[in-house]
Formats: sequence, C-alpha cells, structure tokens
Amino acid sequence: MTTTTPLISTQPLPGQYWHWRGEQIYYVRAGEAKSHRPPLLLIHGFGASTDHWRKNIAELSQEFQVWAIDLLGFGRAAKPAWTYSADLWRAQLHDFITEVIGQPVVMAGNSLGGYAALCVAAEYPESVAGLILLNSAGPFTDSTHPKE
Repeated sequence: MTTTTPLISTQPLPGQYWHWRGEQIYYVRAGEAKSHRPPLLLIHGFGASTDHWRKNIAELSQEFQVWAIDLLGFGRAAKPAWTYSADLWRAQLHDFITEVIGQPVVMAGNSLGGYAALCVAAEYPESVAGLILLNSAGPFTDSTHPKE
C-alpha cells in the first residue's frame, strides 16, 4: 500500500485590500485569533510580496492568527511615485497593526521586512509583542537625516 502526503499549495492565498494614505495595500489573513497567543504578522523582503509566505501560512495558521502584508511599492500593493524609505514602511506597518489587526503582534520579517519590523519595534514597542528577524537587512538611507 502506498500513501502520499498532500503537497502544500503554491497558489497565492486570497486576500483583501486596506486603504492607507489613499493607496491600496494588499494583505492576507488566515487562522482564528488565539486568546493565549498574539497574532503573527509576516513581512516580505525586497522585491517580494505576500506570496513569499504562501507555503508557510497554512501551517502557521494552525497555531496563530496569521497576517501577511505587501509593503507599499511591492506585490499587489500600490506603487505610487513616492520616496520609499524605512520611515514610510514603519508608518505603514504600525498603522496596519493599530487600524486593522487591533492588538500587538509578533512581527516576522525577512530581509527588508526584517528591517521594517525592527523599525516598528524600536519606535512603537507597545504595538509589538515579539520580533523575529530572518536574514534581516538594513539600515537604509533614512529620509529624515541629511546626507553628508
């Protein structure tokens, strides 16, 4: 007798859009809220999107309520002609946590997403219950500091 293990789908999970500063931001939510665990927010790296996490979300959602978001300028999020910076993504992620998720999260960020998550945790520690950095990048040029 042969048994097979079902493969994890590589298809993108269906998501929805959140309007932030007049732009559409794509995100995915999976799993039910757990009273004993904070939600998990997944943040992709440079040149990636929520699809970066497509093979992880199903498994993680068995233990956590999982959120994944496209940073402005990437994936299915809007790509306005703005200056992209750590300041912008920090504000985007913090506003998403407070306006959409509504409670502190464990942030897991890969590469650029790790740096953006670290920026949120440093500036808004009340919004972050934990931090997971995967091959974290940074720092990048900060738009608030003059160039030397």
